[in-house]
Parts: sequence; C-alpha cells; structure tokens
Amino acid sequence: MNENKYIQRFTCALEKFLHKHPSLFRLYSLPYSRVLRREISLAGISSKDTVLNVGCGSLPFTAVYIAESTGAKVYAVDNDPKAVKYATDLVDKLGLSGSIKVLEADGKETVPIEFDIAVLALHVEPKSEVLKNLLPKKVMMRIPRKSLETSYGLDSIPYTPLGQVDHMMPTFDRSLLYG
Repeated sequence: MNENKYIQRFTCALEKFLHKHPSLFRLYSLPYSRVLRREISLAGISSKDTVLNVGCGSLPFTAVYIAESTGAKVYAVDNDPKAVKYATDLVDKLGLSGSIKVLEADGKETVPIEFDIAVLALHVEPKSEVLKNLLPKKVMMRIPRKSLETSYGLDSIPYTPLGQVDHMMPTFDRSLLYG
C-alpha cells in the first residue's frame, strides 16, 4: 500500500468516530469554512440550486456548510454504506434532514438525482472518470498538493476548467470548476 494512503485511512477512521459528536464535528470542519465560502462564490451556488456532494464520508461538512450558508438543497453521496449511515445520523442530529439527503451512490455511475452543481471530495477516485460522468453540469473538484497527488488519485484530466480558487490546506491547494 502506498504510504500516503495512510492519510486517507486515518482520516476515515477519525471521521467515523467524530460523527457521534456534533460539537466536535463543528470544530473539525472549521478549517473548511473558508474553502467552502470560496468554492460557493466561484460556482455561484444559491438557494435555487440543487447540489450533489460526491464522497461526503461520515462527516458531510461540505453538504452541511452549503445547506446552512446558501439554503440550497443538498444530496450527499458516498459509496461506503457505513459512511452513509454515519452521515445520515449526523445530519439528523444537526436537524438538517429537511435540507440534506444522504444516499449510497458512486460518482462513477449514474447518480439517481437531478442536480445543478456537484462538489467532489478530495479523496474521490478516479477523478477524471467521475468528472466525465457528471459533466456537462458544473463540477467543483478539489486538487491535491503536488506531493500528495498519488495519495489522492490525481489522474490526467482532459478538460479545461472554467475557474479556480486557491487554498492553504495541508492536503489540497486549489479547487477547479468545470462545466
């Protein structure tokens, strides 16, 4: 196993623990609020949109932040049944089940909902295949730092982005908008 895959395994285990504690969830997701504000602005997400969050994991902070800050309807999907259960439990604990629906789905396959924009988590793989499946809709994708590209499966993406925002996160340094 690639040694950098341990980052993903550790993060996944930590998130499965934190789903039981909404206050810890808020603390853990705090660094992402600036990232999400910038992504929302770039994509122009509003209350009129339906957003698909691909790879929501056990802690769907992207879905929660988008729903709370824009009023958009959000579908959070993950292909891990345990993550879907934990994310559903957390969304219920936060009182957001009217705004966020959590589903088991894989971004590489047909997603069973209509959406205006998709936001892909950093760990979604293979990125080019998921992107191709979701286009021509708008798709926001986080890009790993150069040193972590192999850890997060950054493959060749044959599309030109419509825009970009830069970030100061430890694992990713920008988000690209396609569509």
